[in-house]
Amino acid sequence: MRENSAKWLLALVLIVTLLIPSAAYSQQKTSACPPPPATPTADEIQTMVKRAQDRGFLWKYEKNGNTGYLYGSIHLGRRDWIVPGPKTMAALRSAGVIALELDILDPEVQYQLSDPSRLGIKKLTLPPPLKLHMESVAKRVCAPVEALKDLHPLMQLITVTIHDARFSGLEMAYGSEMFLAGFSRGAKKRIESLETPQLQMHALLSGEDQEILEIVKSGLALFETGSYRAQTERLTNAWATRDLDDLQRYGEWCECMITETDRKYMKGLIDDRNPHLAASIDKLSRDGRTVFAAVGSLHMIGPNAVPKLLEKMGYRIERVEFDKL
Repeated sequence: MRENSAKWLLALVLIVTLLIPSAAYSQQKTSACPPPPATPTADEIQTMVKRAQDRGFLWKYEKNGNTGYLYGSIHLGRRDWIVPGPKTMAALRSAGVIALELDILDPEVQYQLSDPSRLGIKKLTLPPPLKLHMESVAKRVCAPVEALKDLHPLMQLITVTIHDARFSGLEMAYGSEMFLAGFSRGAKKRIESLETPQLQMHALLSGEDQEILEIVKSGLALFETGSYRAQTERLTNAWATRDLDDLQRYGEWCECMITETDRKYMKGLIDDRNPHLAASIDKLSRDGRTVFAAVGSLHMIGPNAVPKLLEKMGYRIERVEFDKL
């Protein structure tokens, strides 16, 4: 049984890694840069299956006899985290529908995300001082400087953040969504997006020009102090160790809610999306099929958290307790 499971998981990981756009990992090719993510071998997958531990945050919900699972995912992960632990895998196998914020392996979704202007996001150019600062940070973290120039300023900031995380062994290819999108295909399960690319891109990139430039400026300043990398590590560690208490204090230590502009942006990025995410989960759960819904863990905290919104809709929510790490 374990051998069959390992072969099945290898196929899923191959699907995931092979479908990652190569542009996402283009970088300066120097010895100082982290190597690109590598597809695990069959033997490595066997080991991952044996050592897999439950990470992240999992709730079981029920209403009118309909049950499902709500999973707090992470967008960046380590290689050893690719294979979910036994309780998470059991929930996945029991599900008839897997729901993600977006099905990131869907070619149509990838097409729409590749150019935000298609979704009504206006283009914005960085002023010379910020442009030079962005290029300096990009070179330092091995991000593709030339490719950045055509991106929205906030996408530039996200790109350098992703490349910076690679120095901590964190990769987008090893994030929860990549595995789950591949798993649904390998297991021939129905997959649904809880949002549209337009909704997500507007939450991520919309705003007044001056506010966007202010966010980029403050974000780049965090690279100079090393705070960005430290925050990324703390966030992913809270997820990996299932430290919901530390995650609940995210606003206290993230240095991302200092100014009114910061708070407005984070509200639009997280809190304002939660009602739509909860409503989408509710809609999928009404047809009687078990749903495994995975959304970013930051949507699981605060007074407007997705679990709390589902409770207000009449769902009984119970957190699934994992074995000790």
